[in-house]
Amino acid sequence: MKTDDTQLFYRHAGEIFARFNDWRDNDRFYFIPLHLEMTYRCGWVAEMAPDPIPLGTFIRCTLEHPELFQFTCPECGRALLPYRYNGSPLSGRVDLESKCECGWEGARTVSGWQLRSQALRDTLRQDRNRLRRFRRNSNPATIEELLG
Repeated sequence: MKTDDTQLFYRHAGEIFARFNDWRDNDRFYFIPLHLEMTYRCGWVAEMAPDPIPLGTFIRCTLEHPELFQFTCPECGRALLPYRYNGSPLSGRVDLESKCECGWEGARTVSGWQLRSQALRDTLRQDRNRLRRFRRNSNPATIEELLG
């Protein structure tokens, strides 16, 4: 089920980020659809990016833009990458959700909704042709398969 993969991604994001170089060239893993619901609703809807977002696109964008997405754990100071981000285009704030090996789990609120949204949309645009070719020839794997 589509939300099962998203929930498994949330639980195992650290491992999935760490193993990106192992699976990034395998389209079956790269294009696992995630339903991250990156929307802001207030009588109208603004999306950071539309669902579903391919796993590889999300990971690649996050890794290629550490200045936008990486932050430090408030407990131990380790560098963290978020498994989810969303916020408000009105205030410009974004909540970067992550968990750390030390046990901390939560979100850090930063400014720059437009910058982060644009980075993700640019990465989606870069992957568009690869995704079209993939959809004609194959089906995505699951997070369970990726972790196996």
